Amino acid sequence: MKWDEQWLENHVQFVLHRLNRFFSIYLMCYFLLKNDWIFALVLMSVNFVYLICFIGKKRNLNWQWLIDEEESALLQNFKFINFFMDVPNLKRSFRNRRLLTLILKRCIPYSQSSTSVYLYSHLFVRYNDYFYLYLRLTLIGILVNYAIPTSGWIFNLLILFITGLQVIPLQHEIKQSALLYPISKSQINNSFLVFVLVILYAQLFILYFAMLTHTSTAKIYYLLIGSLFVYVFVYFFASKRVNVSGSTLKE
Repeated sequence: MKWDEQWLENHVQFVLHRLNRFFSIYLMCYFLLKNDWIFALVLMSVNFVYLICFIGKKRNLNWQWLIDEEESALLQNFKFINFFMDVPNLKRSFRNRRLLTLILKRCIPYSQSSTSVYLYSHLFVRYNDYFYLYLRLTLIGILVNYAIPTSGWIFNLLILFITGLQVIPLQHEIKQSALLYPISKSQINNSFLVFVLVILYAQLFILYFAMLTHTSTAKIYYLLIGSLFVYVFVYFFASKRVNVSGSTLKE
């Protein structure tokens, strides 16, 4: 019945059509669960006659509606995938999180060596895609630690790897005007690695604390293994994929 919506002429018809569809499905399910097959068949017959009368007229396809529906379905797929990984096709959005910005200003020292760390930290906090991805993966890790506490530390390593892998593209989100700062490319690369190291360590401590509050099996060597994993990931895996240059930065 959603196919009929392409021929609706105004918002009132659209609302009435949606209400009719909702109550029809609700009543048919109700009658079927009550074993009132006659009422269910009558209701189905009425809707079938309504459908035949509605589409009986010769109508042209509303191509704009079909295109909008196709784009909407594709966007829903991208949003679902974005729960687990960054999707470049999604339109970027920002949000000014004043509290987190204030915390960053107090935590990051005011010096030339911290310039790139400051920029990447603010990008991460204000960039909804990366920030929400980080929160979702952290929340998934917490839930898994509660569900399977004995093996949660293994899943934590997977969460840390996915988070680090999805945050790496953030290096290219900084604008090219940032190169005007008197900072070398190698210093920018090192600052980005420090930024990734800090957010992964923060995620590790959150996941370990969630495991610790739920079960006594959260031994200290789980934290040591996670810390070693983060260090190896950043300086032996991510470092080979971090290369901030003028050609990769945004205009």
